[in-house]
Amino acid sequence: MLHLNDCAFVGQHIVNAGRRAAEPWRILPPALTWAPVRPGAAAPTRSDEIRTLARIATHVARADVVHVHFATTARRLRPRVVPRRPYVLHLHGTDIRTLWADRARHAQIQAAIDGARHVFYSTRDNEGNATAARADAEYLPIFVDPAELPAWRPEGYVAFASRWEEVKGLAGMLDVAERLVRAGADVRGLDWGPGASDAAKIGVRLLPRMDHAGYLDFLARSAVTVGQATRILSVSEVEAMAIGVPLAAVGDHLPGPDGGPLPIRSGSPADVADAVLADLADPETAARSLGSREWALEHHVADRYVPRLREVYRAVAR
Repeated sequence: MLHLNDCAFVGQHIVNAGRRAAEPWRILPPALTWAPVRPGAAAPTRSDEIRTLARIATHVARADVVHVHFATTARRLRPRVVPRRPYVLHLHGTDIRTLWADRARHAQIQAAIDGARHVFYSTRDNEGNATAARADAEYLPIFVDPAELPAWRPEGYVAFASRWEEVKGLAGMLDVAERLVRAGADVRGLDWGPGASDAAKIGVRLLPRMDHAGYLDFLARSAVTVGQATRILSVSEVEAMAIGVPLAAVGDHLPGPDGGPLPIRSGSPADVADAVLADLADPETAARSLGSREWALEHHVADRYVPRLREVYRAVAR
């Protein structure tokens, strides 16, 4: 079983969980799935592309089934040098939300979906597009790995977990941030996204982008985390919850994997800002009240989904 490419470490978490269950699953991560584009170049060199395809072909040859992450990755299986293998396609967001809906890219994405023996999608907001493209598409939650998560040690600041961008609900996040800054809160976020300068102007302390371990540490030292202002949680928000940090986010959220409401503070920007300020006074009590860490570890850890994945892989191989 080979995972080709990855998004938000979901594939790696599945492979790690499979290995804990004695499954010999492997992953070819993004750095090895796509040929590098050298500085100043518009595309990979021909030699880099040939080496990358040879690497993919070698790994695919050892697999019975390929689990492809992100729809455009399916084209990595098409060159003649790559052995033909059945594949499972995992839709992660932009591929089915944006590219599939784009007339110029629709045919390419639909072809990748049609060619798959099974299709998963990662977030409930994409259910409509995913099941329109493929009636039997199956929801599979995003995952975190508890072994990677640092201990929660709140230092009193509010962390904004997402990049400052429209797709993440920029206006709602800025509204909450401004209310918190006006109330005297120490508000921090990433210097990432086209709206980062707007966040800085209202008083958010911006930190440079960091590696994954540094980012998790940033979340783990926050007293409260504010997520994207949409109807869903992404991996960043689930990581904060699994660490134990109380989470707040603007929006009318879709149900979680269990079909029930999310254990977070939500509502309008004013509601969210008020809840964050209240939780800042006693974040440990807020965390116990929400129970979000236990919820995240129950529903967003890959180990509990290994039996279903094993079942799908074996059916596809047959």
